[in-house]
Amino acid sequence: MNNKTNVQFDPYDEDVFKAGAKAFADFGRQHPIDHYQGRFDFYISSDYDDVKKNILVNNDTWLYSKGTGPKPLAEGLANTGIMSDPPIHNGIRMVIQRGFSPKELKRLSKEVDDLSAELIKKMQAMPEKKGNFFELYAMPLAARLMCRMLGVPEKDYLVYKKWADQFMYKLFNDQQEGVEAEDAFQMAQEFMGIIAERRQILADAGVEPSLEHVGTLIPNDFISRYICDKVDGRYLNEWEIISMLSGIINGGNETTMNLICNLLWRLLETPELWEQLKASPELVPAAVEESLRFDPPVIGMMRVAAKDTQLQGVDIAKDARVFYNIAAVNRNEQIWPEADKFSLDRPEADSRKHASFSGGSHLCLGIGLARMEVKQVFEQLIVELPNLRLLAAPTRAPGFNFNGQINLPVAWD
Repeated sequence: MNNKTNVQFDPYDEDVFKAGAKAFADFGRQHPIDHYQGRFDFYISSDYDDVKKNILVNNDTWLYSKGTGPKPLAEGLANTGIMSDPPIHNGIRMVIQRGFSPKELKRLSKEVDDLSAELIKKMQAMPEKKGNFFELYAMPLAARLMCRMLGVPEKDYLVYKKWADQFMYKLFNDQQEGVEAEDAFQMAQEFMGIIAERRQILADAGVEPSLEHVGTLIPNDFISRYICDKVDGRYLNEWEIISMLSGIINGGNETTMNLICNLLWRLLETPELWEQLKASPELVPAAVEESLRFDPPVIGMMRVAAKDTQLQGVDIAKDARVFYNIAAVNRNEQIWPEADKFSLDRPEADSRKHASFSGGSHLCLGIGLARMEVKQVFEQLIVELPNLRLLAAPTRAPGFNFNGQINLPVAWD
């Protein structure tokens, strides 16, 4: 079958941007595969089975290592560390996963509670009792926690967020190749300085890097772990470590703050839902999954074809980029009846069939942390700020693929 080019749907169009996930879901229902040729050149795959059972799990056909955006990654950023394919990725993944073990999640759960309590207390002390929930709570909670986890200065959380925001925006929206590298290398220079300091501490102590020194000689954080851990019997080099750190700060930071704001928006947009959650706090985990399904923090991401292949009978040439449409996958009517309705009454197990954490060998490594973090956040919010209400429609973050709110005006008197 010949490829078809659709000139009517443009993911960069202002109306599409304003409609967000629903625009991508509506389009995907009518077009399970489409060739977009506009600001960039890529295919849009929206079929549930194509995405969940092929693109996300078939590593022989769909590459992660060539970048997850609509253009090639800058030289030095692709095919290293977290930006790798199996089997290399498997060893890298094991190193990262140890930082999300049940023991570590238990430790981090207290950090979440403490940060949440601090931010809520500041909100309660505000005489005007209103403001932008994103800036007051969701963003600092996610960004500061990420800094603690990584091992970078928490006081600089806005700097790291700015670097991450600019990098991801340029990667997905700026046509100029390599322009995102400036932000990536700024982060890299900061990381390299901390890595060198940690290695010097170990050298001064006369010991080889080892996980037994994490939390004793050097702090218990991701930088220390990546310095001390090994893959296939060797230590990771600087660029592998930096790739892993950047992946976590770019992905986990955005995902969690978007999820928090998206969920609160939907609950306050229909106040009966907020009242339902307050009356039945056991529904919080289901609410989190429904938000992930209905308003995915990321509209979609890319894979690159490793060889000539087909989707829905359409020819996909080797090296073509395919955008897997999470928003469409998550509103498949055959999987979720009344898929365009946000509901707290869906069984949590059904909502978990979404694609918002990707899948296969690149399933989001922070999946347990994200679920735990947002669950605890809303368990606190419904108790400490029960009178939260929406003052105006939110303002969506710039860029077509990230799906979050940078202005969520609320009051809580």
